Amino acid sequence: MSRRAIVCLAISLCFVSIWGASALAADDIQIGVLYPRSGAGARFGQLCINAAEMAADDINAAGGIKSMGGAKIKVIVADTQTEPKVAISETERLINRQKISAFNGAYYSGHTIPATEISERAQIPWVTGSVSDPITGRGYKYVFQVSPKASHFGAMQVQTLKELDTEFKVKHNKVAIAFEDTAYGTYTAGGIKKECEKLGYQVVLYEPYKAGFTDADPLVSKLKASGAEIFFPVSYLTDAIMILRTMKKLDVNAAFIGGGAGYLMPDFYTSLKEDSEYVISVGSWNNDLPYPAVKDFSARFLKKYGEFLPEHAGESYVIMWVIKEALEKAKSADPQKVRDALASLDIKEGPAAGMPGGHTKFDATGWNETVHPVMVQWQKGDLRGIWPKDSQAAKPAWPVPKWSERK
Repeated sequence: MSRRAIVCLAISLCFVSIWGASALAADDIQIGVLYPRSGAGARFGQLCINAAEMAADDINAAGGIKSMGGAKIKVIVADTQTEPKVAISETERLINRQKISAFNGAYYSGHTIPATEISERAQIPWVTGSVSDPITGRGYKYVFQVSPKASHFGAMQVQTLKELDTEFKVKHNKVAIAFEDTAYGTYTAGGIKKECEKLGYQVVLYEPYKAGFTDADPLVSKLKASGAEIFFPVSYLTDAIMILRTMKKLDVNAAFIGGGAGYLMPDFYTSLKEDSEYVISVGSWNNDLPYPAVKDFSARFLKKYGEFLPEHAGESYVIMWVIKEALEKAKSADPQKVRDALASLDIKEGPAAGMPGGHTKFDATGWNETVHPVMVQWQKGDLRGIWPKDSQAAKPAWPVPKWSERK
């Protein structure tokens, strides 16, 4: 071969090498993001999608997946339409039509549980902020739960009641528990009841109700007749608003300690205004957690969308970064390698460590063993972290005054 031919061959190989690297960098890594964009859960779902897309933009702007030549995250959104059957069919559709490396979703535990049965069979990892205990209680290998479990919420709520009474030198005894008849409601309420009995509280009402009811009067009338001093409701937004309005109408003065979900949405305050004041709720995340990364992305979300970053949307943002860290470690978009990387993560800083506890590490079941619930309270239009001490951003307002004593 002539010298000229050798030079030409070398140049050609160089171009091939450069093109190959460019092709690698240009390859999008597809992440399925499944949340409701229509139906009753559209408001919640869109916030979660906004957060996931913002996280992907942040990851890509920071250089993408560096171990893969700067490959970019591409969010593939699917609308679950607030229907479990649609969550299943949309999971199947993405698996069959897209090259999905991991899933993020699906807000409702009742959607996440059946959808992850599909992703498990397809051996594609799913990272969720849904809280139902069975999500990581089925022996699955491809499901990862960043959030506290529903049964942990109940224990935190009752323990916080005990600690608040001790700190403020007051005493409550009779408690009522009402919950929607879903996986989320049932498991959360069960945890509350168990902890109440353990700590010596008298449960005077334990009442399931049909989610999405149109009249809260019968439920609140039972609450009033029970003589409860503390009320633990577990419900989504519409029911949460209706219950509190009815309590004011019927002058029911039991202190309100909600079970997450509806009590943590911006709409709860915008619908109730000053009537939301003093409402306490448990949550799996809050935007004022004392971590620099959380403060940063929460502030930017507020600036971008004009409202604070709520619980499940905050988790959706964190989930995208957890997946990002797994991709970095796996150096591959292959779902099996991403799954193995997720199982071995041990992250103590940055957005991927943005859950309460400031640490992401999954146990053998796929649950983030370092996470804990937080207690928050509506104070002057803001949702502030009040308990435990390591997550406290504001002093609790306790005990709760009667309706007639409020300004």
